[in-house]
Amino acid sequence: MNEAGPDGMRQIQRDQIAAYERRGPFWGRLTQFGVAVALIAGIVVSTLALGTLASFYPGTGAVKPTPAEQPAEADVGDCQRVGPVSGDGLGYWWHCAVTVRTRDGREVETVVGQSVVTPDDRGKSIEFREVCYGEGNTECRYGRPVARVWALAISMLGMVRIAVFLLLIIGVGFSLVRGVIGVPAYYAWVNRRTKRGNA
Repeated sequence: MNEAGPDGMRQIQRDQIAAYERRGPFWGRLTQFGVAVALIAGIVVSTLALGTLASFYPGTGAVKPTPAEQPAEADVGDCQRVGPVSGDGLGYWWHCAVTVRTRDGREVETVVGQSVVTPDDRGKSIEFREVCYGEGNTECRYGRPVARVWALAISMLGMVRIAVFLLLIIGVGFSLVRGVIGVPAYYAWVNRRTKRGNA
């Protein structure tokens, strides 16, 4: 039997309806709500895990050659430790105030996270990079000099993160609907829509 064809889909529907009816309406719906909760937990865990991986990258995030990264130097000021769960992911990370001196003579006060710099960097002139976007180059990012291939890898990781999030959130919605109306009613609704679409 071809599981991807119409017969295969009908068999999947019959199996899921049979499993739901064996449990009864209460436990059948509760199972669907349990699946939704598990998928929500998956969203949280995957977001934190992928966010943690991304936080090991200390660069500016520039992938394209335009706008180009510009050399700069940074002096490290006060630092604050965040964790064990934060916007940087899992673990403990440093957020430090830095004064960035750019090639064109500007001094920029900003804060960099993800342990790009740490308290150990105080008193040193740190080699930095600046990349600016937006109208008038008003949106600037700062980081350490890193090979562009790593920025590309982080960009791809970001796309994976979005794809995983979307798949899991669709699964949550799917499970919640089945939990509210029940699996038999859900498939009856799906089949009615399919017949109307084929008419």
